[in-house]
Amino acid sequence: MNSAFTDSAFTDSSAIDSASVTAPPTRPGRSERAAAGSGGPMARRSALRAGIALLAAGATAAVVAGAATSANQAPSSTPGGSRPAPGTRSGSAPKKASLADAERRRTVSQSPAAANPAVDRDASFVASTRQQPGAMGRQATGPAAAAAVTVATGTADSLETHTHLLSRATFGPRVSDYAALAAQGIDAWLSAQLDPAALADPDGDRAWSAFPLARLNITEVRGAVKEFEWDAAEQTGQATLAAQVFSERQLFEVVADVFTNLLNVTTPSDSVWASGPDYARTVIRAHAFGRYADMLHAAMRHPAMLTYLNNNESTKTDVNENLGRELLELHTLGVASGYTETDVRNSANILSGRGIDWETSLFYYDESNHFTGPVSTAWFSHPNATGGGGLAVGDAFVDSLAKHPATAVTVARKLAVRFVSDSPPQSIIDRLAATYLENDTQIVPVLRVLFSSTEFWAAPKAKWRRPLEDAVGSARAIGVIASNDLAAGVKDLYWAVQSMGQAPLSWIPPNGYPDVTAAWKSASQMVSRWNLHRGLADGWWKGLTPPQKLSKELVPVAGQTYAQWVDIIAVRVIGRPLTPEHNAVLTSYLGVDGGAEADSGDSWQAPQLAALILDSPHFQLR
Repeated sequence: MNSAFTDSAFTDSSAIDSASVTAPPTRPGRSERAAAGSGGPMARRSALRAGIALLAAGATAAVVAGAATSANQAPSSTPGGSRPAPGTRSGSAPKKASLADAERRRTVSQSPAAANPAVDRDASFVASTRQQPGAMGRQATGPAAAAAVTVATGTADSLETHTHLLSRATFGPRVSDYAALAAQGIDAWLSAQLDPAALADPDGDRAWSAFPLARLNITEVRGAVKEFEWDAAEQTGQATLAAQVFSERQLFEVVADVFTNLLNVTTPSDSVWASGPDYARTVIRAHAFGRYADMLHAAMRHPAMLTYLNNNESTKTDVNENLGRELLELHTLGVASGYTETDVRNSANILSGRGIDWETSLFYYDESNHFTGPVSTAWFSHPNATGGGGLAVGDAFVDSLAKHPATAVTVARKLAVRFVSDSPPQSIIDRLAATYLENDTQIVPVLRVLFSSTEFWAAPKAKWRRPLEDAVGSARAIGVIASNDLAAGVKDLYWAVQSMGQAPLSWIPPNGYPDVTAAWKSASQMVSRWNLHRGLADGWWKGLTPPQKLSKELVPVAGQTYAQWVDIIAVRVIGRPLTPEHNAVLTSYLGVDGGAEADSGDSWQAPQLAALILDSPHFQLR
């Protein structure tokens, strides 16, 4: 067995309770969120062993070994042990700080970059595992119309290139996505995805319509729900999830998710009970295929961001630095860019006065609370003489940040990590950043360069599905339809993904969900995914089922061998046949000779085979 699976959680099926396959989870304490299903058959130990064997036949140690890092923890500086106290070495007495140490601390306190940090949190996760760069309108549930975009990738159409593109440019391909890409070709398909407003999207529209509170503006939410109730904010996360599952505008949904995390606002949370839905629509989704400068300006004037990072509490005499700091560290320049603590202070001073009207929850600029006096950073300065002119000073400051070369690198890196690899080559980051600056912060030209790059096409299977991508991709692979029970099914899926740590919009710190493998690998993650795959494949989830049960759709036909039947199931689920080695694992699970004629009476096992394929690297690696 592959050394990646020496841990007993993977090699010993007794380590996994055979009753661990469960019904869709529910949110405790809310009777209206009672379980949609009553559970399913017990998972057979042989199915778990087959899943383990299938994984072991093709997984890599870098993906699943060392399952210790939680998605909600920063990597320890001492992997495998506790962090030593400051100024100590493991097993030694505290060492008196030298003058050089004191000077270094003073320098770092003035400029975070002096500590030589990783460029961002995701890079620090990658460094902790020593991974190497991959070789390889305001009503806005959807995007605003854009000029027609054409793409010329120079990449030949093949099953391999189609699989790679669909695994990155969608949350997970359906059989119909493979067919559409084959019919249109790579360049035409990408061009259509980069012009989403021109794509008919009835299922995506139905997905948003199933969650009406998510479509309301701030004033409408205040009139529809009780103060500080999370109903509208929760529906926004659920509507986002529904669109990820059902929308034809898949590339838009993936890119919107990237910027949702770059400009993260935890939704739901108390401070955004009324403003969270509007933020998701009018800041992120309205600008995801527009200019990042416009998105950043909208965020810095939006009540959701201003309350989430406490700028509403800032006064001219007691300036709160939260928003000013995160604007530099996360949203624009990056912690390693070289800005100083003085820059942070000036950033916070410039943004003071921006808050909300507590009676309406709408944006309000209070000039009497704006810090006045000269403000200066390495890239921006202004006399800032009056409170009345402070809002315009802030807009000019935000604009200078949006167009700064370091911000271009931040945006480029976020896109490259999502689409290329956890540790993308510097060459693609540099080209994307240059394109961003050359095109006045427009995002679509950056995407066009990315999908035409050799770095993108040279990196198949360099990414691992995170919980959200697994859940949404599995639902799409199974072929769930947008039925009248869509809302119930999506709510159950939302709570399932929440239990795995990645419900849309719900990350609590301001740095957004991690987008690298190292943040998500654990044995419990794998078991949760196996549970989810079986529930979807067996059709246990009301509102998330294919048009026909897999056991009825995938019945072996006369003259078909078991090996052929397994491959038909694989093509139905992941768009391509398995390797002979993996096919043999599944026929062994069935207890049959792959060359023998398949018995139609075995069709009841089609859902289990589909789930095992979803468990495998063929699906998990993308």
